[in-house]
Amino acid sequence: MAMDKSKHHQLVEEAAHWIVQLSSDDESSRKTAKQKFEEWKKNSEQHRQVAADIEQCIGSIQKLSQTSGHKKVTKVALKAGLNSGKAYKHLRAGTAFAVVFVAMSGALFYLTDTTVAYVTADIQGQSGQWTTQTLPDGSRLILRGKSAVNLDFKTNQRVVELVQGQIYVDVAKDKTRPFLVKTSHGQIQALGTAFSVSYDSSATELNMLHSKVKVEATQVKTTQLHATRQAIVEAGQAIKMDKNGVQKLPALNVYNEQRKWQKHQLMVENLPLNQVLQELDRNYKGKIIFNDAALQHVRVNAVLPLDQTTESLKLLATVFPDLKIKQITPFVVMVSLK
Repeated sequence: MAMDKSKHHQLVEEAAHWIVQLSSDDESSRKTAKQKFEEWKKNSEQHRQVAADIEQCIGSIQKLSQTSGHKKVTKVALKAGLNSGKAYKHLRAGTAFAVVFVAMSGALFYLTDTTVAYVTADIQGQSGQWTTQTLPDGSRLILRGKSAVNLDFKTNQRVVELVQGQIYVDVAKDKTRPFLVKTSHGQIQALGTAFSVSYDSSATELNMLHSKVKVEATQVKTTQLHATRQAIVEAGQAIKMDKNGVQKLPALNVYNEQRKWQKHQLMVENLPLNQVLQELDRNYKGKIIFNDAALQHVRVNAVLPLDQTTESLKLLATVFPDLKIKQITPFVVMVSLK
């Protein structure tokens, strides 16, 4: 007897939850998860079949992703599946890539910042690491944490598409081939050398360290005050691009931004605690959970090591005795006020 859609979707989510646990870096956690997942499979034939389909699908994706010749095929398959509107149909080997990823979005993707765009990207950073790449033109690219980019270095231009996270770019000069960083919100054309870019689905932020760039928003849906379609951004300036266009942000402390990328230190002056935690979360191996509204009134002045998140949290707890830090799992930390 066939399962109804809601029941099948529930089983896919449950199976995805166990697969998340099986990817833990902690050996003991993996062993426990493996045992419980095997018990879960024995609940019914439907449980076993859903698990088998997901495992086979993920295995196929991993093999394809590891082969450069098949990366574009994998990307097309994933995106086609996501746009098909068939996320609740039964999984079929070789055709249901997107279903697995949609089902896992509430678990694996949330905790590890893994998205379809990340899985299929040309260059992928890793949790808690700074990944440095020299691009084909000699430009230097640094990816912070689980950031990801695609490259398109055609004969007439050099394009870096930021699909997730935060990058630092030191651009090699080439007057005949413009250097562009693109996101869904617009593009940044380098007219100089070094800058950093942060991207998520809501906005793209640019911090200009040296020289200048030209930014152009993809579209402007509103007539928000002080928002424009294009702008020239010079050293020491910062902007945000979103659906409202290009908007200026408070002046950038260039020295602090350089220390972040060169020395992996977070230097903050009167910054709200929730924003400090957002920065620490970018380099954490798991997830830092906190309530933005509850912590935004707490102001922080500190120098914190970005490569040692646990130590940074301990320092904050020392400075702010009312701060409660609770380790939920080896990879999840909750921060709140007592």
